[in-house]
Amino acid sequence: MRKRLPLVIMQRHEYERMFQFEDWYWWYRGLHELVCAEVKRSIPDRSPAILDAGCGTGRMMELLGSQGHVEGFDSSAAAVDFCRQRGVPDCRPMDLNAWDPDADRWEVIISLDVICCTGVLDDRAILGKFHRALTGNGYLIMNLPAFPLLRRTHDRAVSIARRYRRKDLVRDLEALGFRVVYAGYRLPPLFLVILAKKIIEKRFKTRNIESDLRPLPRPLNAWLLGYQRLENRLILRGMRFPFGSSLFIVAAKTGP
Repeated sequence: MRKRLPLVIMQRHEYERMFQFEDWYWWYRGLHELVCAEVKRSIPDRSPAILDAGCGTGRMMELLGSQGHVEGFDSSAAAVDFCRQRGVPDCRPMDLNAWDPDADRWEVIISLDVICCTGVLDDRAILGKFHRALTGNGYLIMNLPAFPLLRRTHDRAVSIARRYRRKDLVRDLEALGFRVVYAGYRLPPLFLVILAKKIIEKRFKTRNIESDLRPLPRPLNAWLLGYQRLENRLILRGMRFPFGSSLFIVAAKTGP
């Protein structure tokens, strides 16, 4: 069991930024397109029951609504409010630590940059809950921040407490009974950018605790989205990068 951490929830203004950016910002769009493609590939012949565990402001739920019946929850009341503004109905406030799911309920569970958060007291226990809540041969799809080396002020702003390495997370998932279908890093160029930014922050002793989310010029945003779409195609074909800023996981529950 990992060390228990104090409960800290991302501030409302960071959810406001997420709500404003999710529809168009390259990082969100690229990740959401990858998840939608993976859901379609994993459950191709039917409309699955999908759970977004830690749904944020609801854009992922909105996009997956065309692929199945989607439910979601988030520990932040502000996030749930934004989901409702977005018109996503099946969303409720829920703390993952207190969540006690029924067994064999969902065919797909999505959890994007959630179990890494400060408010999650025991990330491995949450993975066990995901396993219980999935139907036999259901799929868990996660994105998580990668490499503890990259921890910086952005992480504090958005309440990221943990960064992950592929081999450690694969080991934990397999120990819980998952079969790991894909585990690979995403966005290698962003790894280098973040590492450079961390060095600069340390050199100049930056104390402003804010996320990196900022508007970009449209041409640059379009170029970055195009790059990420190319990378998504490679990931969907099974390519694994040796490093990156995020870790993308697809794991199957192997049966009852």
